[in-house]
Amino acid sequence: MPKSAPTPCRYPGCAQVLSTHGYCAQHQTKVHRDYSRARKGFDTELGFYRSARWRNTCAAVLRGNPVYCVLQLAKVVDHIVPIKLGGERFERSNLRGLCVPCLNAKTASETATSRQ
Repeated sequence: MPKSAPTPCRYPGCAQVLSTHGYCAQHQTKVHRDYSRARKGFDTELGFYRSARWRNTCAAVLRGNPVYCVLQLAKVVDHIVPIKLGGERFERSNLRGLCVPCLNAKTASETATSRQ
């Protein structure tokens, strides 16, 4: 199989040539840092998930039921019915503890379902 043609770094003004498309090592971290800074301005949920009320609610849910799945102890709190589908943010009956692999699998299946 033939190799792909070398491409320049996607960062404006950078002339470094790469074997794959994207950013060079120097600009990769800068792009991620800039995105994180910009996200604070457009991601409305970021403030919610960093709020003291949410952190306290998560701690209470995890204390109340630290084991949800058979893989491992729950580390994160999941909304059973997602907020964007009408689930209540702080309603205890809509919250459960999950391990990270289970949360990632649930989120991936919800995303795949919503795109169909």
